[in-house]
Amino acid sequence: MLRPLSIWTLLVSLVFAPWDAEAATSQQVRSSLNRGREYLRGRISQQGGARRTLSALALYKAGVPKEAPEIQDAAKELLKKFDQQKYLAAVSNDAIYEAGVEATFLADLDSEKYLPQIQMIADYIIEQQQDNGGWDYPGRGHGPGSNGDTSVMQYACLGLWAAERAGVTIPVDVWQKVLGWHERFQNNDGGFAYCPGMATGEGMGASTLNMSVNGVGSMHIALMSLRPGFQPIRATVKRESPQDPNRPKPKFGVLEAVDADADVAQPAPANEGEEQTEPEPADRSSISNDVIESIQRTYNYVTTRYRAVNDQTGNRAYYYYSLERMAALANVELIGNRDWFDECSTHLVESQLPNGSWTLSTHAVYSAELDTAFCLLFLSRSTGRLLRRVREPGFGDGTLAGGRGLPEDMTNLDFNGRNVVMQKKEVAPLDKLLASLQNSGDLEIEDLQLQIVENVQLGDRELLIGQIDRLKELAEHPQADVRKTAIWALGRSDRLDVLTLLIDGLNDPDLGVMIESQNALRWLSRKPTGFGLPDDPLETLPPDASEEQKKDAIALWHRNALLAWGQWFLENRPYSERGDEFESRLRLQMEDLKRVRQ
Repeated sequence: MLRPLSIWTLLVSLVFAPWDAEAATSQQVRSSLNRGREYLRGRISQQGGARRTLSALALYKAGVPKEAPEIQDAAKELLKKFDQQKYLAAVSNDAIYEAGVEATFLADLDSEKYLPQIQMIADYIIEQQQDNGGWDYPGRGHGPGSNGDTSVMQYACLGLWAAERAGVTIPVDVWQKVLGWHERFQNNDGGFAYCPGMATGEGMGASTLNMSVNGVGSMHIALMSLRPGFQPIRATVKRESPQDPNRPKPKFGVLEAVDADADVAQPAPANEGEEQTEPEPADRSSISNDVIESIQRTYNYVTTRYRAVNDQTGNRAYYYYSLERMAALANVELIGNRDWFDECSTHLVESQLPNGSWTLSTHAVYSAELDTAFCLLFLSRSTGRLLRRVREPGFGDGTLAGGRGLPEDMTNLDFNGRNVVMQKKEVAPLDKLLASLQNSGDLEIEDLQLQIVENVQLGDRELLIGQIDRLKELAEHPQADVRKTAIWALGRSDRLDVLTLLIDGLNDPDLGVMIESQNALRWLSRKPTGFGLPDDPLETLPPDASEEQKKDAIALWHRNALLAWGQWFLENRPYSERGDEFESRLRLQMEDLKRVRQ
């Protein structure tokens, strides 16, 4: 018989056991995201109400441009819920859920244009706050004795946070009451129930992982509004060293190079083995130590119960969106010693259906469309991107993060906790690197690609400008990997006179060069999502797609890319350069492509 200490040791080892499955590569995650996006695009018009709004929000976060018909139609439908100076909330239990999603959608889409509507939604949510600081189903809620609903609470907070981002003033006491509610109704184990104090139904009185994740997220939203910059979790969580042999080592199949120009908030590095602390605000008088301790206790509850496959609830897709939001708000890359994004995204990639959808949840209210929307919000790192704590997918990615033509030999790479970077070594001058690339013999091309990227990203941009003529020559090199590297560098030059080469690159016989050309155009044009085209034409195909299907997908992607970027080029080209031979040839090609059926 095991002694109590042995049983505890066993439980801890199970909770913190490494994730055995090989982590999905970034390319696989992007492929899954794109396939889910295409599925939802085909189904959104069949949905109504807030489900349509949630789908539109998920599509927008997954890279569909705001000008797309699916997004604009959803916005037009939503605007019907406003009558002069009033928001016509749904007469149902889902009213607060809907209000939170709708405020978020409008704020992300165009906060200035839709500010009046966002203000109306915020007014409605505030009116529904209970005296104890919580929210419940409108009207009778869960009945006599109900103290509020942790799930409804998080969507009320989401809506108010969106309104605040749009410029709406949310009274301080609203956020203080949110923190007070969580402090008051937290269970003794540190977690939260679905409905605190209720005795029947799933999680009505007992803590659940889903509701505890939501509790951490909601408290961080309130805390962020009251005291921006203070993060109680990061102030106490001990950071694992990337070299720690006991830390699960994520498997990566693509190289995510560090971009010195990316405007991304990065946590300050901690000394190995030391706790990482955040500077405390000068005045925290309105936030008690009890509240801060409450947040930390709830996070500890989540840490000891976190799982990549949450089969303890019927709301399984909902869990992933809540988890991504919680981790982004708390600014944690690991939960315990577990890489939550790698583990959960791996599960989602593996559980995605051939048509691109997910059906994870077991509750009757869920559907494939709803599950797919939640999964897209997770995979797109929607909250992390909003808070600028992760890179914007597709913006600045390319040869070393685009998933094609990447080096297989990872022996010269380091993993810094999230990104793969080159080991620090002396990098040759750019002119010598390009000369070696042109000769294709002095060094292995993969090593050259890595050194060129590091040189361009971390070096003097003027040196890159000085190599434009050589890069233009390399863009027409007979070797595809050379062309691809040259296109990548040209895209970072900020020179509009290279646009003709990038447009021509869309016609390249090598798919990798085509993809790199679109990435370069996105960078130069400052259009991170381009025109809603997939990063890779093959990413939306099922794994067992035939060669004919792949050929057709590439042809369609090429047609749409050439038409979209060609039109952008024609509209933005300087007048002094218009009317030349290149433009005439481009216009003829676009006319031919327009005659081809989609």
